[in-house]
Amino acid sequence: MLPEDARFCHKCGKPQREEPLIEPETHEEPPVAPPLAAPAPLPAFERPQIGFHNGLAVRVALIAGMLAFFCSVIAGQLPLPQEFAFVWLAASGFFAVYLYRKRTGQKLTVANGARLGWICGLFGFIVVMLALAATAFLLSDPALVDAMREQLRTRGLSEATADQMIQVFRSPSGVAAALGVSFVLFSALPAFGGAIGAKLLDRD
Repeated sequence: MLPEDARFCHKCGKPQREEPLIEPETHEEPPVAPPLAAPAPLPAFERPQIGFHNGLAVRVALIAGMLAFFCSVIAGQLPLPQEFAFVWLAASGFFAVYLYRKRTGQKLTVANGARLGWICGLFGFIVVMLALAATAFLLSDPALVDAMREQLRTRGLSEATADQMIQVFRSPSGVAAALGVSFVLFSALPAFGGAIGAKLLDRD
């Protein structure tokens, strides 16, 4: 006889009762996070485009253009060669590029510098156009004509030259010719100065 609590036969080794199978414990591996994607490369630095959509460029050009006009007027009142007034026009484009770069810390290409100088000259030309229109209107008064003739004579001009200049402002064709010359000067010289400014300041 086998004992009641015997699990196996002591002769043949036969199991005396069914034993529940013990399943080995399984450990669930934590989910593996997917590898992080490499960060997208930063976009290459793009130099700003200069145009009327650029508010800061417009403000800088307006300041430089107004300054160029008033400096040209002041230089015209001094006993200096007339060509000296052209220097202010080129310097206005250079100053516009310098001021824009100082405000933003960004360099300008030569093309953008020339464009900024051209906008600067355009504002200066608008002021010249308004001044010429006001002069033509005021010269309809004979008293103002005499005052202007006297002022021109004090600057060393002969009476014939003074009368010729006054006639230019009093005739539509003369005003149109003066506007054409002014547009060329206020477009080319500040654009040239802006291109030179962008080229030289780009070395810093």
